[in-house]
Amino acid sequence: MLDSFYLCAVIAWAAALAWVDFREHRLPDRLTLPAIPVALAVLTLNRPDNLGLAATVAVTVMAIGLVAHRVAHLGLGDVKLAPTVVIIVSNTENPGENLAEWLVAMLILGGIHASIHLSVTRDWRSHIPFGPAILGGMLAAVTAG
Repeated sequence: MLDSFYLCAVIAWAAALAWVDFREHRLPDRLTLPAIPVALAVLTLNRPDNLGLAATVAVTVMAIGLVAHRVAHLGLGDVKLAPTVVIIVSNTENPGENLAEWLVAMLILGGIHASIHLSVTRDWRSHIPFGPAILGGMLAAVTAG
């Protein structure tokens, strides 16, 4: 019962964030930052053995995101969203596998979205929201594992 409620809450949170990112091209702190301790608490209760991997990958992904923010103009909202997503994906039976699935699904969804956006607008300087790809990859990985 708790897993079903948690999954529904994660889907609702992801849908709200994706909607805001599509419309406003930003991921608000009021939706991203409080999710980190909540996801961490749920992971601690459900799968405490996965905490080490989740923390290591979350810090690594955030560091890579900060570099991508400086070099490739990745949004700070995307950087702040990544640790929560890593923690949520780590709350599965096979966190290593699911994190790899998340990464692949996120990159595929982001590439498809960027290709469609650029072919429709033909504006190579336009901002493309990456949050929906991050969240879509998360949902694919969580529901698969």
